[in-house]
Amino acid sequence: MAGVVPPPEYRVRCLTPILKSGGDEVLRLVVDERQVGVTLRISQINRHMVAALPGRALDLLEIAALVYGVDSAVSRGGTIDSQMGQKWHRRFIVEIPVRECVFWSSPSITQSLEETLMFLTGDRFDFKFTEKEEPDAERSGFFHFDQESSWQADRVLMFSGGLDSFSGAVEEIVDQHQRVALVSHHSATKITPIQAGLYKALYKQFGQDRCLHLPMRVQMTKGGHREGTHRSRSFLFAVLGAITAQAFKLDRTKGFQASTVRCLVDVVCDLACWLPREFTAKTIAMVQGEFLFSAAASGTKKRL
Repeated sequence: MAGVVPPPEYRVRCLTPILKSGGDEVLRLVVDERQVGVTLRISQINRHMVAALPGRALDLLEIAALVYGVDSAVSRGGTIDSQMGQKWHRRFIVEIPVRECVFWSSPSITQSLEETLMFLTGDRFDFKFTEKEEPDAERSGFFHFDQESSWQADRVLMFSGGLDSFSGAVEEIVDQHQRVALVSHHSATKITPIQAGLYKALYKQFGQDRCLHLPMRVQMTKGGHREGTHRSRSFLFAVLGAITAQAFKLDRTKGFQASTVRCLVDVVCDLACWLPREFTAKTIAMVQGEFLFSAAASGTKKRL
């Protein structure tokens, strides 16, 4: 019997990102000497932040965007793969600069991160973390926050644009009397008008003070997209929700699906998460504990 064929291996390194106004950013990656870019359009959250994000949270955002980027940049073989799926599983050897290198380089944290991504994507990630140069200067241009902001969310909801998340938003506003921040992610424009239309229906019915839509876009730059399965999207979506909760000084996010599984997870800052069934109990178990979502920031957190 022939031995198991090892997965194709790709080396990934980061170039200096391009920071844009309002908190948007373009991550530049080199994947086996091919340069690709990942655009983070997250200025909507920047306009409503009431708390500065700690370095670990920004690291988490950039790690999630990098994973999404390399996942999208390298083909798994396509539908006519003559090698019978040998390219489906991939190995990425990643070197990435972070603000809190000691934390991310901890063997237990690195192992948990790599195991979680293996479970979600089927790919093996081997991370090497290095110290980011001038992290404070970069952070000052990345996010700004307004401590005098007049609008404060009571809940942060994952808002995909489906019936379940829409129904969940109505329940939180009507039954629970909560003000909700609706976090959406899209990498293409097809879902955008659906999400916008549902949000418009909500604020017309209940008033703009009851809900706020925070659409975020993480997308490959032109010519970089070669794989459309996006197995890492759930990880990215969960991170965007966690960062939004951190920005509003909240300690949990909430998601709805037909059979929602209630999961308590430490995300960034002791964050309790209600995540849809698609994240699965096993994924949550791998994310919780000492994984990268242990207390990342000090200060008062509002528990719901």
